[in-house]
Amino acid sequence: MKLDAHVHTHHSGNTTIKPIDRIVKESYNTPEGLYRLAKARGMDLVTITDHDQISGVLTIADRNDVIIGCEITATFPEDKVVCHIGVLGINEQQHCEAQKLRDNPVHLVQYLSGQGIFSTLNHLASLSAGRLTAHHIYSLLPWIDALETRNGTRLRSQNKTATALAQAHEKVTVAGSDSHTYRGIGKTYMVCDNARNREEFLFELRQGRVRVEGREGNFFTLASDILRITANFYVDGIVELFEKPMDWKRQLRVLCSTLGLPLTTVGLVAAFVHYIQDERFNNELLLDLVSRPSDRHVAPAPVPVLEMAGD
Repeated sequence: MKLDAHVHTHHSGNTTIKPIDRIVKESYNTPEGLYRLAKARGMDLVTITDHDQISGVLTIADRNDVIIGCEITATFPEDKVVCHIGVLGINEQQHCEAQKLRDNPVHLVQYLSGQGIFSTLNHLASLSAGRLTAHHIYSLLPWIDALETRNGTRLRSQNKTATALAQAHEKVTVAGSDSHTYRGIGKTYMVCDNARNREEFLFELRQGRVRVEGREGNFFTLASDILRITANFYVDGIVELFEKPMDWKRQLRVLCSTLGLPLTTVGLVAAFVHYIQDERFNNELLLDLVSRPSDRHVAPAPVPVLEMAGD
């Protein structure tokens, strides 16, 4: 069975990129469109891992080939560094409790571990996850189930760093396209040879009996996504303009955005610069991981006490 374990829809909300974060969405994919495309590209199971939301995946969660997932954004309290924790097999109550722990990633992964929720540290060697250090990563490893070792939008060198770390610490390796457009859906995934249904897949995944397959990223994948998201932004604006012709704020926004269309080239240049910076960061992180082996043995922080519904 195959699963692309890292995908997004418009339920991820607006982009975090300044200064367009107020008008441009992280993704314009719809849950139904993503589901149909993933199945058409050979995925036996489908998940949606929107940023800090499960509202999108819940719209298709009545199907027996859908796994409820999420990508949780958590911030280390001591230095405000951000990390992205992917989860699979979570329910609504657990999601609500997990969201309360976003201000402390260690407490978050401890909670996920205690609840038996499969967790992954996503694209750890990329600046898109925040400027993680060896200390940050080692503080999560005792509790995290897996590392994302093949991300369809990240560089091969970054995926190799994650793979080496997973092997050194005997962590499960997972894969996903991390696609915010339809381009990459189902093109990076993990495979389980022994599963015949969703429940068996999740069991085998926890045992590490999966392998990662599919494409990795480069400048052109990010550039393609920038162009696609830009196009979807304009289509979305025009549709809303026709649906709400008297909404002058929408009309003004579409007009200003159209005048700024040539600025798309700035985004492409920024994508190129981003990949140069990502490559440099990956090298710095790799050296940091090697130079701090003692961090592997840091005593785990105490598990937070939570008031759980039903206790």
